[in-house]
Amino acid sequence: MNDNVLIVDDEPIIRNGLKNFIDWEKLGFTLAGDCANGLQALELLRSRPIDILITDIKMPVMDGLVLTKHALEVNPQIKIVLISSYNEFEYVREGMKHGAVDYLLKPSLEAEELIAVLLRCKEMLAKNRKQAVERIQFDRQATMLERKRFEQEIIRLLISSQSDFRFIDIFGRQNGSYVCAFVEYDGLNEWREQYGNLHVSMMYEDMQAIFYEQFQKGSAPILAGEGLFLIYPHEESASISLERFKVRVEEELSVSISIGCCTEAETEWVEKGLRRCRAAGGRRFFEGTGRIFSCEAQREDGGSESAQHPHEQEKMDMHAMVETIRAANNNKSVIDSFFSRWKNVRYTPEQVKREAYELLSAFAYINGDSKGLSEFRENIWRCDTIVQLQATIRHLFEEMEHPNRLRLNDKGHGGQLITKAMEYIKLHYREELTLQEVADSIHVSKSYFSNLFKKQSGHNFIDYLIDLRLHEAKRLLVQNECKIYEVAEKSGFNDVKYFSKLFKKMTQMTPVEYREKHQQ
Repeated sequence: MNDNVLIVDDEPIIRNGLKNFIDWEKLGFTLAGDCANGLQALELLRSRPIDILITDIKMPVMDGLVLTKHALEVNPQIKIVLISSYNEFEYVREGMKHGAVDYLLKPSLEAEELIAVLLRCKEMLAKNRKQAVERIQFDRQATMLERKRFEQEIIRLLISSQSDFRFIDIFGRQNGSYVCAFVEYDGLNEWREQYGNLHVSMMYEDMQAIFYEQFQKGSAPILAGEGLFLIYPHEESASISLERFKVRVEEELSVSISIGCCTEAETEWVEKGLRRCRAAGGRRFFEGTGRIFSCEAQREDGGSESAQHPHEQEKMDMHAMVETIRAANNNKSVIDSFFSRWKNVRYTPEQVKREAYELLSAFAYINGDSKGLSEFRENIWRCDTIVQLQATIRHLFEEMEHPNRLRLNDKGHGGQLITKAMEYIKLHYREELTLQEVADSIHVSKSYFSNLFKKQSGHNFIDYLIDLRLHEAKRLLVQNECKIYEVAEKSGFNDVKYFSKLFKKMTQMTPVEYREKHQQ
């Protein structure tokens, strides 16, 4: 790194001589300029960085001693070398008291002497810079340790359910307010499923590091499995700072994030700040991902001003949902009506998901099959937005209508044959369907079809056929429109005794008991 040198002397011959005296660049210096008096030099010192000042002592307008004093005020780290005549020792002594590094006598000045002084200045500058870097690093470490202490204290108090602690109790009096922001990764469940919890934890640590780098004050505790809780002093540019943080995170980490934020007085409870900014962030579910949601734009209990509160519109119980589904023309209209209702009633995302699961349970009840509900519940709770939830519910309705849809091992020729065979089975499973008949429908031998079906689907043909017929029997029993023998016939069982025996073995209930249970 070259150090910048400024030469100041009222005699042009001295200035030119010093400039041409040594090879400045070779020694690691850059000549920044030369001036005829101290006033000119001071103006240049204030306009650009100067590391070493070589100045005459006696000059018109402003002498070297006054320049030395002002130069050190502008840059306390500057190194000053005085040049003087034999009769100026009193001035030299005064200059050294002000902070000059050394002095050189004009009449006897040699290149080696000047080089030695300059190299000593360079060494002092390097030492100063190293100390400055170490001091900055120490200050940063001390600051980070303090912020981490705040972070751990906040987490400890939140985990211990101590809601009676204020911002001022953690950070001390600031005579102001704090911004609280709750940050979540969009599509977090997909990240977790694809890369695991450890990777997600590291993602939040990366986001936390960006916060601590950008914001000089504040803390950012990671709430395990939930999100990042940002707390920092409120300033006029607080919203701009948060937007800049969002942009940096998304660009540097290649992700999308959503943020809910609010502003709280330093005398307010920290738990209240967390609750309000999380509630603001909950609008992501209704309004979409990748945005910043301000708590000031909503009522504290969530939702919009125009939305209807849940207690103002009667919540639907299971019976009402069952009747709604049965009365509807098709499943799409049922789903659309519920989602229209959820958008207009001031529900939280959790309330919507709970009622969506109840709707799914009602549909399972009507179809007489609830064995997949626990897995479906997970699918519902993984949805980040109401749009995703609507698509998920439609998909789950379809799966519950066709629970025996098999997931084939490949989509090649074998998979295509079995797909075609399954279409044939679904059209004829209520009839006396045989393995040979299905094999003939796809033009292969019976043994080849049997092995291929097991290989592709993981099920035996007859087990799949029985499961399909039992599902149809359950559906008919719940509808309560057919006698037991009619249920057996319509679901593909010609022998009602065999049907009743098989049904009890598979469900631990007789057909009559199953019907009665679902009519309660």
